[in-house]
Amino acid sequence: MSRGARPGRLAVALLALAGAAPPLAAQSGGTTAGEVLLLPATARELALGGAYAAIVGDEGSVFVNPAGLAAIRHAAVGMSYQPYLFGAYLASGAAAVRVGRFDIGVGLHTLDYGQDTVYRPDPATGGETGIADPAGAMVGAYSAEAVTSLAYRFGMFSLGTSAKYVRDHMSIPDTALYDASGPAFDVGGALAFFDIAALGVVVQNLGPDLRTNTGTPAPLPRTVRAGFSLNIVDPEETSRLMVTGDFVAPRGRGSYWAFGVEGGVVAGGVGLLGRLGFASGRAPGDERSLVVGGGLVFHNLRLDYGYQGFGSMGTGTSSFGIRWVP
Repeated sequence: MSRGARPGRLAVALLALAGAAPPLAAQSGGTTAGEVLLLPATARELALGGAYAAIVGDEGSVFVNPAGLAAIRHAAVGMSYQPYLFGAYLASGAAAVRVGRFDIGVGLHTLDYGQDTVYRPDPATGGETGIADPAGAMVGAYSAEAVTSLAYRFGMFSLGTSAKYVRDHMSIPDTALYDASGPAFDVGGALAFFDIAALGVVVQNLGPDLRTNTGTPAPLPRTVRAGFSLNIVDPEETSRLMVTGDFVAPRGRGSYWAFGVEGGVVAGGVGLLGRLGFASGRAPGDERSLVVGGGLVFHNLRLDYGYQGFGSMGTGTSSFGIRWVP
């Protein structure tokens, strides 16, 4: 970048959208497109360390394991927002509804890098420095996924599938600097032992490489997850305590474990929950392995919070979520 620009955010965007992801992006391995597919979509998922393959009855399952939607009895809806690094932000929204023996879910998840001024070479210095574009042109970038899911439950078993449209994009007005897009698919299953425990397995981001305007195909971040969730305390009781864990095998990177704990007190439909997540054996990156969060319960309303710290920068980002589960 030329002098005078803010290189941090644009460098992150350029590297991520080109498939050479930066070490600052959480869980990014730098070998695939679709950066948004590698980041927790909801505040609760973030606070549980991403261990979500066996979470059931949560609309956030649309982004992880669609089979988890099958435990939703009527409907569920939720939104999350996370101010991210260098002025970027993560945002998601999801909803699910029971129709007969099926649960249908939809979701949208985006990583928006924001906009920066376009800088041109300064003729007065022979191009050694830059000046702001005289027309005030801005460069913007984002990575996004739109998801539609279908889940079916028979007894304790459930199966689910998701169809996604994924797009990475960077442009200045009337000119696409980089564009990659295409379909992706998830296929998952879950086994729920009433409200006590569940097992889940999912293959994420199946499909062809994304098509790009550069002519170089961009591979999807295919990932296999197998996990469990266990309510150590009956969730109908006043006290709550759940543990969850995932074995995660990402394409082109080493496998690792993710664990989460959720506990607290809920009485008369009102309560407070704390959450703790941890990743073990994940490829080195700037994101800290330990994440924290919590939630407020007010009958059908849930307010969620998650915090992800980063090492070398000495900072972190907070995710805020709201869910309605009638």
